[in-house]
Amino acid sequence: MTAPTDNMSGLTGHPWVRTAVQIGFLVFSLFVCWQFHTFVIWLSDPTSAAPHRPPSVDAWLPIGSLMSLTHLLRTGEASSAHPAGLVIFSLILVLSLAAGRGFCSWVCPIGTLSEWSHKAGKKLLGRNLLLPRWIDIPLRGVKYLLLGFFLYAILRMPVEALRMFLEGPYNRIADVKMYLLFAEMTRLTAIVLAVLLVLSVLVKNFWCRYLCPYGAFLGLFAWRSLIAVRRDAGRCTGCRKCENACPNRVRVWKRRRVGSLECTMCFDCVRACLTRAALAVSWPAPKRNVTMPAYAAILVGTFIMVSQAARSAGYWESGTDLRLYAALYNFVHQIDHPRTPWSLSNQEMRQPLQRPVVAQPTASDSLSFPEVTGHAKNELRGVVRH
Repeated sequence: MTAPTDNMSGLTGHPWVRTAVQIGFLVFSLFVCWQFHTFVIWLSDPTSAAPHRPPSVDAWLPIGSLMSLTHLLRTGEASSAHPAGLVIFSLILVLSLAAGRGFCSWVCPIGTLSEWSHKAGKKLLGRNLLLPRWIDIPLRGVKYLLLGFFLYAILRMPVEALRMFLEGPYNRIADVKMYLLFAEMTRLTAIVLAVLLVLSVLVKNFWCRYLCPYGAFLGLFAWRSLIAVRRDAGRCTGCRKCENACPNRVRVWKRRRVGSLECTMCFDCVRACLTRAALAVSWPAPKRNVTMPAYAAILVGTFIMVSQAARSAGYWESGTDLRLYAALYNFVHQIDHPRTPWSLSNQEMRQPLQRPVVAQPTASDSLSFPEVTGHAKNELRGVVRH
């Protein structure tokens, strides 16, 4: 039996560190979900004191956050609808540039559940399915196709269309729509989730590896990150234990610096290496190794500091008035996703531009959008007036 080496201890730190961080973020996510559940219950009967709406729930709206970031970069104006989402999304992009795709394997609750699923599958079945490369590589392209679709749709939107969406009823209550997708689950949704769960048990990181456009986007930012897995070719024996340990099948043993779009900084390859100092997570030259506790401190510390800074700056809580939230909730099933923005008429796109994007919304302003129509629009105006 091979004795533990520096790579199993000194260069990584205790392996339970990542598990502890995963559990911490998962528990926090469940707490946020419970808080938001109580908020949605209040929306159905807003006669008592309103419970606190957890701003961190905005993290579950990455597409809206990408639209907010696009609008911010184009106009310099920050949307007031889901500010925490924009802060968290931007933070994750910056972290990916600096420290790789650690969000996927350390922070993301979906990534954690996906990892635990395939580990449970290996314990139950003795092994996970290993798809041949000729199937694996095309399947990996699916998430980039999905990412390309979203980027194409969002980046070509005119500023007026972006502003219209961000200020509109659909975006302002998108968090509730996401909640109801699971709280009022349809048979189709249940079947899709069940299929994804089975595939996640059978195949390592099925969702993350093949279908998640968010992870694909982060991979583009993390490709040349400062902190990365680096290999000392002079010390490497080519045993390929690193590749076998990698849940994403990155060929670590062939690279001096692992710049793969698929690397999620899980440290599994470094822990599997049996040769002293042949493989390490490190900063660039002068090479300074980063242990698992140090990497955890970077991720957790940055999340805490940035969220507190945004809170102190007054850009964290949603700018949507609670009365408007409650009024919109009454017709949540009648608020459809807006039509493709560039198919709207100039008059329709000009309607939401009567006030700045950062101003507090009024019900009558919001109701000028085409996703609220007919009887629901008239009823909603009446509810807010009274």
